[in-house]
Amino acid sequence: MTKTGLFAEYATYHTARRNRFCHAFGIPLIVLGLEGLLALMRVGPLGLAIPVAAALLAYYAAIDARGAVITVVVFAAFYAVAVPLPWTVSLAALLLGWVFQLVGHRFEGNQPYFFEELGHAFEFCGRRSVAITPLAW
Repeated sequence: MTKTGLFAEYATYHTARRNRFCHAFGIPLIVLGLEGLLALMRVGPLGLAIPVAAALLAYYAAIDARGAVITVVVFAAFYAVAVPLPWTVSLAALLLGWVFQLVGHRFEGNQPYFFEELGHAFEFCGRRSVAITPLAW
C-alpha cells in the first residue's frame, strides 16, 4: 500500500475529534510501553525493541523513505525514555494507551482497524500514528 493510501485509510477510521485526541495520548503510550517491555526481552546482547523497531523501519522505508528517517528519531527518543523504566511502568503505559485507543474508538462509533485486519498489526506502533496523530486533532 502507498503512503497516500495508508493516510486515506487511517482518515476514514479517525474522523471524530475526540478519537484523534485520545490517539494523541494513547499511541505514544503504547509505543513507550512496547519499547520498554521489548527492551527487557533479550536475544543475545540486544533487547527485542531494537530488532522489532528495525523491522518496522524497513516496512516504513519501503513506503516512505523520508518518513522512515523521522521514525528513527521518534523511536530513538521513545527508546531512551522507555529503557530505564521498570517493567510495571511500561506495562501500565501499554495498557493505558490501549484504554485511550478503545475509548477514542467508542467516541468514533467503530472498533480500532487493528481488530479488523491482522495486516494492520503494525498500525498500533506506526510512525504515521506517533508522528501525525498528535498534530491531527
